[in-house]
Amino acid sequence: MTNISNAISAYRTAANPMAALEKAGAGSDSDNGVSTGTDFASVLKDATKMAIGSAKGAEQASLAAVAGKADIRDVVAAVANAEITLETVVNVRDKVINAYNEIMRMPI
Repeated sequence: MTNISNAISAYRTAANPMAALEKAGAGSDSDNGVSTGTDFASVLKDATKMAIGSAKGAEQASLAAVAGKADIRDVVAAVANAEITLETVVNVRDKVINAYNEIMRMPI
C-alpha cells in the first residue's frame, strides 16, 4: 500500500510543482535527508522506481504462489497493483508526449 501512496504523492507533486517548491523552501533537503522530488526528472525517476518495484512484487508473489508458499489473494492483489501502476505510467507517458507535441506546434 505504501507504493500506491508514494505514487500518488509523486503525481500530486508533479501536478502542483509550486506547492512542492514552497514545501522545499520551508526546510532544505539536506536538513532532513529526504529528497522531495521537486523537479520533473526526479518525479519521473521516483515514479519509475515505484512502477518497477510494483512489477517485481507481483512477480515475486506469483513465483511464491507457484511454489505453494503464498495465498492466491496476495497474488491477485499484487498483480492488480502492478496493472494499475502500469496503466498510470502509460497514461502519464501519453500526457507527456501530447504536451511535447503541443509545444512543438507553437509558433515562434
